[in-house]
This record gives sequence, C-alpha cells and structure tokens, in this order.
Amino acid sequence: MLKKILAGAVCIASLLTFTACSDNTANSSADENFTSVDNVPTKDIQGNIDEVKLEKGDTYAVITVKDYGDITVKLFKDAAPYGVQNFIDCAEKGYYKGTTFHRIVEDFMVQGGIPAGADDDAEYEEFGIETNYKARHFYGAFCYANAMAQNSTQFYIVNNKESQDLSQLSTATMDNYAQTYEQLASQYDKGSDEEKYYTFQAQYYKNMKDFIQNADEATIAKYKEVGGVPSLDGNYTVFGQTVDGFDVLDKISEVEVQANEMMGGQEISDPVEDVIIENIVIKTFEG
Repeated sequence: MLKKILAGAVCIASLLTFTACSDNTANSSADENFTSVDNVPTKDIQGNIDEVKLEKGDTYAVITVKDYGDITVKLFKDAAPYGVQNFIDCAEKGYYKGTTFHRIVEDFMVQGGIPAGADDDAEYEEFGIETNYKARHFYGAFCYANAMAQNSTQFYIVNNKESQDLSQLSTATMDNYAQTYEQLASQYDKGSDEEKYYTFQAQYYKNMKDFIQNADEATIAKYKEVGGVPSLDGNYTVFGQTVDGFDVLDKISEVEVQANEMMGGQEISDPVEDVIIENIVIKTFEG
C-alpha cells in the first residue's frame, strides 16, 4: 500500500513548474528547499485539522470550472504566507483563466495551473515549500505541486475520500528509503547533481516520517473520518481547504482519462475532454 501511495507522491514531485506570479516570493537554495516546521509556527494557526469554515475577514478563492460549477477554498495566510500571496497574485493577474485540470487521478488528486502553450524551458522564480503540522492532506486540501520542493503556480486538490489509517504507514519503510538514498548520495561528489538528487530523496522520506510521527489524535481521527493522502504531508505546501463545491470536485475526479504524456505516458490521468478553469476570483468573507 505504501509503495502505491509513494508512486503518486513522486509523480507530483517530478512535474515541472512554471513562473511564480508574486514579486514577494522566497527563493530557496538547493539545500534549503524544505522549510522547517519550526519556521512556520504551529501556535495560533488554524490549518484544517479542526472544522474549516469561512469567518468574517477570511480570504477565500472561488474556482469556476466550465460546465461543472464552483469550488470554494479558504486560504491559510498564516500557515503558508508566501504560497497564499503568490496564488492571490496569480489569480488577480488572470494567470489561471482558461487553464485546465491537466492531471486527474481518482482517489488521489486533481491538478491544474498550466497555461495553454506554456514553455517548459521558460525562466521562472520559485519559492520553497511551507509545511505545518496543522495543515494536512485531508480530502479537499488545496496544495502546491512542486519540483524538488520548489513551488510556483501549479496546484492540486486532494480528492480521496477513503478512510486512512496512519498506523498502516510504516515508518520503518520510510527509514529504509531514506538510508538507501543517503547511501546512494555518498557515492557521488558533494554538490554534484546526483548527490543533490539522492540527498533530496532521503530528506523527502525523513519529512514524511516526521509528519506521520507527529500526527496528534485529532489528525489521526480526521484522516479516518474524511480520508485524504497522509503520505504527502511534510513535502508539499497545504495552503487552503475546500469549504464548498465538494460535489464539483467529485464530478471532476470521475471524468474519463487517458495516458498522460506530461507524465511520460505511464500514468492514466490526462482528461479525454478538457476540464477548463474559467476563472479564479479572490474574495474576503464579510460574514
């Protein structure tokens, strides 16, 4: 079970990302891709472990999907300040208009945020991930896809409603993966591309283990209740939570898909018919 989940996790990590829209991004070096949990304090951060609802003054996004309807997402400014500001800037500049959900995997996630005709080799700014024990990959979580722990514009929404038992995720297996990658990294010169890659992979599994081990009773209970993808915790920025339009998310998740060339043709996730994002509007909840 763990290998199946990890395969999906690595697929997200391998996707290319594109130009960040915000001028207020935090650029990270290769050794600083992973933002320490200590750098995003957990105190007074709402996150999505408790019930998430819109309250007066909250910032939220309305994602209008052609022929499907609206998905409303509350944004977590305190848990992911860089990520939220970047998303707001992208939306307000019209970056997402006419883009598609280009990758849809039932019981995993739906991913979007690439403009038609985007140049894979374009210069772009990136910013490191922001993680927090209180912001988790529950059903409906709104998150950044990344490449080697660097965010930019692509996002995904977790669509898995199957109950998740965190005790079934073996931390010993995560240790084995981390140790294997550390051994591989040691075979290459410090600073080489190979050494950086394997060091990154080792850190990936260490982060996953950290978040599994630091899941409190409320987190464990919610994963069992609502589902999600807990194996992604610690390695991707969760910067919002769906509060309305779950029926739209479910309908999108059920569309017919085919081999996805963006994933090397190995994953059946490319919608046969385009699922188009007409617009994303940022609003403040008036109560």
